[in-house]
Amino acid sequence: MNEFLISGSLAALLIVVCSFIIYEILCFIWSRLPEITWPPRIRVLCVVAGTFIGHIINIWLFGVIYYVMIIFDLGKFTGASIERGDYSIDLFGCAYISSVLYTTLGAGDVTPEGSLRMIVGVEGLIGFILIGWTISFTYLAMEKFWQLPHRRNK
Repeated sequence: MNEFLISGSLAALLIVVCSFIIYEILCFIWSRLPEITWPPRIRVLCVVAGTFIGHIINIWLFGVIYYVMIIFDLGKFTGASIERGDYSIDLFGCAYISSVLYTTLGAGDVTPEGSLRMIVGVEGLIGFILIGWTISFTYLAMEKFWQLPHRRNK
């Protein structure tokens, strides 16, 4: 029961923190885009780079949480690739697993056990939602700030 409360609380905290990180980055980008005098393509690259940085921060946040949970014996990752020694479960291994889960590619070669199962499920869901959010944001930024030649005269 305690493990469920810990992983549930961590999952809720991660949802809030990851959403906040992306929200703040998107607000920062949107407030600065009108001030950028560079060509429209550079503005779009700024949007993509900013959102990419936000997602990288979130991926590492989940990776650190996985690593800490493993240290405190609140779960572990198992699977054929781990047993073969393809990679170890250190901080960078946890960041790799996080990147695969956050992007919803799936971690068929790795299986979470214990309290990690709830966090893994939440990461896939929050990654899917936040990536979708930044895709729609990028579209809106392109629509507003990327003036195509055939639209300038209208």
